Amino acid sequence: LPFGKRLGRAENRMRELPYALYDSQEVLVTDIVNTGKGGIKKGLAVLGGIQINTSPDTLDYFHPLKFDYYDSDGNLVENMLPYLR
Repeated sequence: LPFGKRLGRAENRMRELPYALYDSQEVLVTDIVNTGKGGIKKGLAVLGGIQINTSPDTLDYFHPLKFDYYDSDGNLVENMLPYLR
């Protein structure tokens, strides 16, 4: 695992684990966007984050970490994450 050392150094491994998993998935999503950008017609919005599942009596929670808009050439136009907060 490329993020194994990061988890080994973490003060709280269970808290760091979802962020390390998100970062590893971010590498894959970036590769997918870069590879497929020729097929983008009008633009692409990418929303990513950490899903926090809770008990059946409580609402689940989504912690957004990325919300980017790309133009039809695959270039980042805007980081829209501040609009969510």
